[in-house]
Amino acid sequence: MHIYKDNIANNFQEFSEEDYNVIIYAGEEPNIKELHAHSIILRCRSQYFRTAFSPNWAKKRNGTYILKKPNISGTIFQIILRYIYSGIINFNHIEQTEYLELLKAADELVFENIVKNLQDYLIKHQNEYLKQDPIGMLQLIFPYKQFIPLRNYCAKIICQEAGKFFESERFLTISSRILELLLQQDDIALDEMDIWEYLIKWSHAQNPTIEINPSKWTNIDFEIMKQTMNNLIPLIRFRNIASQDFIDRIYPYKNLLSENILQLYPLSISKSPRRFNSTIITNRKDLYFSLFLNWINKKDMICKTRNFIQYEFKLILHVDGKNEISGDTFHYNCDGKGATIIIAKIKNSNQLVGGYNPLDWRGKGSKSTSDSFIFSFDDYRNVSSGKIGRVIDTKRAVRCFKRWGPIFGAYDIVKKSNDLMMRPNGEWISVPSSYPNLNIPNKFDVDSYEVFQVVKKTV
Repeated sequence: MHIYKDNIANNFQEFSEEDYNVIIYAGEEPNIKELHAHSIILRCRSQYFRTAFSPNWAKKRNGTYILKKPNISGTIFQIILRYIYSGIINFNHIEQTEYLELLKAADELVFENIVKNLQDYLIKHQNEYLKQDPIGMLQLIFPYKQFIPLRNYCAKIICQEAGKFFESERFLTISSRILELLLQQDDIALDEMDIWEYLIKWSHAQNPTIEINPSKWTNIDFEIMKQTMNNLIPLIRFRNIASQDFIDRIYPYKNLLSENILQLYPLSISKSPRRFNSTIITNRKDLYFSLFLNWINKKDMICKTRNFIQYEFKLILHVDGKNEISGDTFHYNCDGKGATIIIAKIKNSNQLVGGYNPLDWRGKGSKSTSDSFIFSFDDYRNVSSGKIGRVIDTKRAVRCFKRWGPIFGAYDIVKKSNDLMMRPNGEWISVPSSYPNLNIPNKFDVDSYEVFQVVKKTV
């Protein structure tokens, strides 16, 4: 069966000014623009116009429909009329200052395809425009239910630079509904403790007469703050907060919290060790913890996000001096403990080396994983000097042998070493093979080394 098709859109456009029976006055004084159209075409193209030209709503003058739209500019209405007659809009020919007005007009006039496709266009092709003022855009579009894709995209942009926005004065003035949307996002570039403290800061801005120190709050103050934060507190992921931080920095606000939240961290654990209890790393432990957490979550730089799987590092072995170091000691303390991270301070140097084994040190021979890595810090006092090498030969990521210490990578028969290994006598050797070359010395002794059990948080 053969079907002949003819494009009649150009004909409609060409004769849109002939025999019209609709006059549209678009815009406000002194910029009102008179436009002409045909009611039958408008009714065919939009439910809005079917209602507008119904007997109960339509206004006529000398047999011609009169439609006044002061909230839509002449330029925008002309774009929409051209779309009605031709089915075409070239978003590339629209000024950036007109995007939002066109979106609102299309929503009001029930042109769902324009609403959908313009949002897709902005997200895919106008990223830099949206980044100019994502919070301003979000505030303007938030009331519109049909703008959810663009709303979520603006929220994502804000979350990528959350620290910058949450530190700004504008953060303190956003509505609770917009803050609720932001707190629902998985990829806020802040850790959960920061998010809680910004929430407290925002709540104080809404109630400036309440004391900053919660110990000075009255029962009425707590009730006012609870009402302010009522829909927001459940969005805080308290399980991602270290127990000591919860006790020190959140428990003072206990009257705001439900019993279910308070039971996550009973006061009996208040004397528990910090989440990275290293005696080798003594400066800015929080940054090293964040970096190791990033690396385990496959982010190769320090970036804060609540979307990480959260872990605790439990110290299970600390050894000082070569005479105390042996493979037997290592396996006695580390076998059967699951994932571990190892750090070792090279003797007569500031260099720190180590690795992450997501499996276990029990067994014999090579083990396969794509999640292991080794690392090196040129200066153990400077977290920025850290380099990571993710496993390349995944079938020989780690090796397990009794009497030997931790072994990362395949064995080099010629050089008789692995990427990072500790011999039974406590001597350390490194020959790049299964991991990238991180310039770790070929042979070295260590002042001390530590092994941390990496445990996924369950509370």
